[in-house]
Amino acid sequence: MIARLISIFMVVGIGLGFTPANATPGKPNAIETPYRSCSYPKGPSVVRPPNAANWAAQGFGDVVKGIDISRWNHPDEKPIDFETLKSEYGITFVLIKSSDGGTNANALAKKWFEIDSKAAQEQGLVVGGYHYALPGNLASDPIKDAKVQAARAVRQVAGAKLGQLPLTLDMEELPCGWTTIELAKWTEAFLTEAKRLTGRTPIIYMNGTFIKRLVEANIADFSQYPLWLAKWGPSLGTDPGPFTTWQGSWTIWQFTADGKINGIESKYTDLNVFNGTQSQFQDFINR
Repeated sequence: MIARLISIFMVVGIGLGFTPANATPGKPNAIETPYRSCSYPKGPSVVRPPNAANWAAQGFGDVVKGIDISRWNHPDEKPIDFETLKSEYGITFVLIKSSDGGTNANALAKKWFEIDSKAAQEQGLVVGGYHYALPGNLASDPIKDAKVQAARAVRQVAGAKLGQLPLTLDMEELPCGWTTIELAKWTEAFLTEAKRLTGRTPIIYMNGTFIKRLVEANIADFSQYPLWLAKWGPSLGTDPGPFTTWQGSWTIWQFTADGKINGIESKYTDLNVFNGTQSQFQDFINR
């Protein structure tokens, strides 16, 4: 997820696709025009060293394990073997992309969330959905847009009911021309609406760059939301370290984007851990 594109290229104005006025909502082959994202400064390509291939390689022992997946984990539409993931690695939870702020990507997210969430739950795994945000993409007014995207996210994740993970807002895009204050206001509007619609406090997924942007905007206390932290590196061991800006702790940690595990046909898989025991995890998903 977070900024996998950074490791390939760092450019201003990445074309991600948004919904033009004449597009057919939910139609997988609808023509889209570029969504201009200025998430990271323009610069040379960055080649990063490989991260941990599994939980043991990071140094984890008896922890609550999870993965996060999307359509990219289905090369040639191959299914995921959740039975193997559970029996071989002992995973407990699966976070699945369930919606997107675009059109084509949203249709694909909806398709694969329905397939993967059903298959994962059949193996007794806890599931959760995440919304890949494209701020400002579905309405010209930023606050209205945030509410529209939140409504889409809640609808496609089937309400994020108790016993499953709360809905996650995946923050990876800063629209070109937006200030960090505008981004923070959009984010707060989405989270507030998602909480109103589900009755549960949503999770927010970010890396250090987006944490810094939202906190320094100083328009809301984002630490009230459970943090799904994206921070990679084998040298971190089993602790991502302290934060200089974030007032709270992390709830879920995505410690690698280079997981190589059986049961998934994609080259890499994002791997995660929950910050707590199995009992604490059960408490978390039931509130």
